[in-house]
Amino acid sequence: MYSRRINLTCEIWFLFIDAEDQGVDYSYGIPGWHWCEGSSRFVDNLYNFYNSSDEYFECMILLDMVGGTGLRFINEEHSTSSLLNEIFQIGRQLGYTSAFPSSPESNRIIDDHIPFINYGIPSADLIINFLSNSNWPHHHKTSDNLTYISNTSLMITGRTIEQFIYNNFYNPFEYNYQGNYPWIMDSIFIDYNIYFQIGIIFIFIIFPIIIYFMKYLPSQIK
Repeated sequence: MYSRRINLTCEIWFLFIDAEDQGVDYSYGIPGWHWCEGSSRFVDNLYNFYNSSDEYFECMILLDMVGGTGLRFINEEHSTSSLLNEIFQIGRQLGYTSAFPSSPESNRIIDDHIPFINYGIPSADLIINFLSNSNWPHHHKTSDNLTYISNTSLMITGRTIEQFIYNNFYNPFEYNYQGNYPWIMDSIFIDYNIYFQIGIIFIFIIFPIIIYFMKYLPSQIK
């Protein structure tokens, strides 16, 4: 990408954020601190870093817990879904179907993308299920170290984001790409588990009730 940077139609900022975590799940571990302190402070002072009269932010992509073994991203529901969906689609097109499943787990994570969303910037959080994941039992433990960092996972993440940038911001537009830009429409992942549960409810509860009324209601009318 470095060799192609002159042909990009955007600037790419790398932001390294501190003070996102509290060290304790479902609670506050640092008295007087909130979650996402660093990103909130940055967004509060964002006007110091760009000229809003002729510059604007296309999107923000948060790479959080992207390097561990057994990489499998979730549908993070605070994210701008049209942006997150597009990243997932690109990942699958590159062949990374395990990392970007077509029917991912869904969850809402308080993370550093939320201040950017509140500011009005389309944002996506690439993150795994770190709370109940047998493939990643190291969250908030001393075992969370470089031993379990995977070069393959980092490659998958990096190449997917690189392709996203080429697809949307490389000039000349050699990819003839049609994505979800400008990522302002919120779509949803199809959660097939929900459809399965609805089907079970219909078969074992609603359908018998319908049969009951069809069988007994006419006799009562007579």
